[in-house]
Amino acid sequence: MMYGLKSASAIVLLSIAGCAMTSKAPDFSGLKDVDGSDAVHINMTKAALHFAVALPFIGDASLEGAVRDFTEEAKKEGAERVRIVQSDETTLWWILPLVSFLFTPKFTNVAGEALLAFNDTTPQKHTEAEAEKRVKE
Repeated sequence: MMYGLKSASAIVLLSIAGCAMTSKAPDFSGLKDVDGSDAVHINMTKAALHFAVALPFIGDASLEGAVRDFTEEAKKEGAERVRIVQSDETTLWWILPLVSFLFTPKFTNVAGEALLAFNDTTPQKHTEAEAEKRVKE
């Protein structure tokens, strides 16, 4: 019975390894980002199987890989800039002792905003533009 449970767990982990689940929230009810730009909130969770805890084996759920995929998703949305507000890594080295020391399930979450277009009408931009005019005069 225990062998069947471990086998089933291993099959489930392998089936979701290398996956990236992304959700987006573009509706800010007409509000703008603090810089005056339109934004889309993106939440990405990656699941992978790493070899010996650290090396990507099936998929890449390292923080570097998750940020790379997050920024690619932001570019697809038309973003010029991003602001990452949260990231989290979970390494399940303890889930199946001995087996999980070699083949380690890992999950990484990155959440943030894809900032679409900068609005030049923000108060900061007006102040900068006025300062530039004074310098030119």
